Amino acid sequence: MTNRIGPVNPNTIGKAGNSVDESSSTSSVSTGKGKQDAAAGSAAASSDTVALTSGAQLLERLEKSLETLPAIDSQRVAEVRSAIENGDYEIDAQAIADAMIRLERSFGE
Repeated sequence: MTNRIGPVNPNTIGKAGNSVDESSSTSSVSTGKGKQDAAAGSAAASSDTVALTSGAQLLERLEKSLETLPAIDSQRVAEVRSAIENGDYEIDAQAIADAMIRLERSFGE
């Protein structure tokens, strides 16, 4: 079953927006701005670069810093284990429930 979005004229496909040049064994994308841009595009293709946004750079730095941390904080595990064994470990059920509700609500945003 298909849903028809609207009439599509087959003659206009590839005329607007970007088009793919399939005349060679490797495909290149042209913007339809003319042969000058196509020549400049092929020269630029050999020196393509990627620029990351500041958010992506932050995530990359964060990921690298997390790689240096141990998977388990042994000291914290020992503290909690000791508190449980001594009967000092208290669970705040209301705080846990509130955090779960906040998490659930954040999914709906």
